[in-house]
Amino acid sequence: MCFQSPDLFHGNTTCSLSFIYFDQKVNFEIPFSPNENVDSVVFDLTVEDTAGKPVDFSFDFNVPGVYEASSEDGNPTNKTSAIHLDIPDARQYDLPQVIRGKYNPGDLPENGLLYTDGKCFEHFFHPASMAPMPRNFLFVLDASEAMNDGSKLESAKTALTSFIDNIIKPEDTFTIQTFDNKGTDQLWGSGQGTVDEKEDAKQFVNTLTASRTGGNLHEAFLEGLLRAKHDAEMSNDNVATILIMLSGGYASRGETNRTKIAEHIYELNEEGTVKIFSIGYQGSADMQLLDAIALMNRGVSAPILQGQDDFAQQIISYLESEVGSILMSDVIVKYSAGPSKTMEVFGETHKLFPVLADGYEVVVRGLIGDSDGDPSLNAITTASTMNGIKTWELSATPNTDDAAKSSLCFQSYAHDRITQLLRYYDASDFLGSDLLKSLVTLSSNDCKEEDFAKCVRREALRLAIEGNVVVKGLTAIVTVDDEQCMKLEEQAEVCLDGTTPDGTPPRESDNDYYGMSADGRYTYSSGASAPSHSWVSLFFLFSAWFFVAVLKI
Repeated sequence: MCFQSPDLFHGNTTCSLSFIYFDQKVNFEIPFSPNENVDSVVFDLTVEDTAGKPVDFSFDFNVPGVYEASSEDGNPTNKTSAIHLDIPDARQYDLPQVIRGKYNPGDLPENGLLYTDGKCFEHFFHPASMAPMPRNFLFVLDASEAMNDGSKLESAKTALTSFIDNIIKPEDTFTIQTFDNKGTDQLWGSGQGTVDEKEDAKQFVNTLTASRTGGNLHEAFLEGLLRAKHDAEMSNDNVATILIMLSGGYASRGETNRTKIAEHIYELNEEGTVKIFSIGYQGSADMQLLDAIALMNRGVSAPILQGQDDFAQQIISYLESEVGSILMSDVIVKYSAGPSKTMEVFGETHKLFPVLADGYEVVVRGLIGDSDGDPSLNAITTASTMNGIKTWELSATPNTDDAAKSSLCFQSYAHDRITQLLRYYDASDFLGSDLLKSLVTLSSNDCKEEDFAKCVRREALRLAIEGNVVVKGLTAIVTVDDEQCMKLEEQAEVCLDGTTPDGTPPRESDNDYYGMSADGRYTYSSGASAPSHSWVSLFFLFSAWFFVAVLKI
């Protein structure tokens, strides 16, 4: 799908999606107006399938005098045709900064979609024919003094009760472990997902109270892991084993050294048998540690946000989306270029996924080196499923006829790769250089730093500059009242027109997106811009969104 909207600051077309969710509808968010008054706004929006045909979509936009919802109750407007808004006197209207909507994407082909322009590739995978896998759940619930604050424990109990009612199936097993100053305070299970067992578990949850002692996060994780690994050993190969940690505070009892906590958990689960999913209350839980643990143990972490939906609903939504229905586990994607495999594939985003939940897809992006042979790209995906280990194969030949699509391919790659690299960089305090090197493969193998994390951040910065991506804490955009690029400071790396501080001009041709780096690898010109109307299949481009975010600070 492609969402076309003009970049308010440069007049370029950009494609922006908040996230991909293959379950009836895809929700999207598109930057509409900046965080300051402007004289005029021009906005175009189309939604198309991969063949370029219009797709039904709805969007939430109702500004009297500009565009009003077609339904009397003001619900999102349903459309198939393109939307064009030209607002020459924008200052007099209360315009939203973001337009939200949704569309139905349909199903991906069974073996996925693979696009390459010969230098960049994107791979999307979500087979529609998979049956859900049975699951072993180990819930580790914080019952320390940190959970006495406000409604934290009650919200967690409400969410866990809902999960037991609606998500646990008869073929699943589950255990509930609480912790305070001990790794295990109270314990229920394990039990099957039968009606009687579920009722008994809900009664156990209802009686839980928070203590007045600190939390022993270290022992809670280790004891939970031992229980989860035991359940995995007693289960068939087609069962996914998942530990879910819900934390309200920092480690304040037992081992409190955060690096040692992360190391010990990784050492106990080095083979990746147990997938760790962590949820923490923003502002009180140690989210940096929880994210590092999830990253090292093939899982996902998420904060419970203040000021959003109520706490219980956030927890429920997270659990339902991430582990509500698991179609595959231990998903591994490998790439080769051409039958001779002489072409190098490098700089890929995540290629190993702990689980694939129904409603999500596998997305891998990467770069391809030069080749003097067959330029085709091959993808092999392997995963554990309900019916054993399965393999899917897919190949694609380069599409070199669409320069705008090539540009967006790289910008999509740059955004995802930067996000991946910075997540590892943030966790580097817990990982150490040796472990970090085993988890991250950089695009070039020329890191001479003793601290490998510096090279990780350097690659993220290089990609941000090449892709014109604004990233909090990494890059920024400064606009000045001059038609030519001007640097406000000697160390400025990004200018108004995308050139570098040394005055290097952007490439004149939109068709020439690639340059050659000093080490012989292909890079993309940071000065290239997309034409005003472009097409791309399921690409992300967040530059405009980040620009708005920067203006807010």
